[in-house]
Amino acid sequence: MARNESGFTLIEVLVVTVLIGVLAGIAIVHYTDMKARGLDSQVASVVRNVATGEEAYFASRLRYVGALDALDGIVTGGVAVTVASGNSGDLGSSFRVHGSVGGAMHAYEWVSDPAPGEPHLIEQ
Repeated sequence: MARNESGFTLIEVLVVTVLIGVLAGIAIVHYTDMKARGLDSQVASVVRNVATGEEAYFASRLRYVGALDALDGIVTGGVAVTVASGNSGDLGSSFRVHGSVGGAMHAYEWVSDPAPGEPHLIEQ
């Protein structure tokens, strides 16, 4: 008596399982990379915003400040930000903003008075 049953064989199920595993492995690597790039963009944005806040503070008080609390509307969103003196060595006349966050590929630094030919935003 011949059986006429339809269904998947064990080999077919194993092949599909292996293919799903390979595709998931590729997707996880790309997800991690995209997440790190997103964090890089967040850090660069926060550093630029703090630099803009420093310039606004300077426009009204003719000096820079090291405390983020003194700057209006600065939201760091979990990014570790430090403000120090720039290339002049005096926080009153120049500043350097450093930002980093865990999981990002890079840290970023904004220098208000870069050396000639150097950019303000530096990827570290």
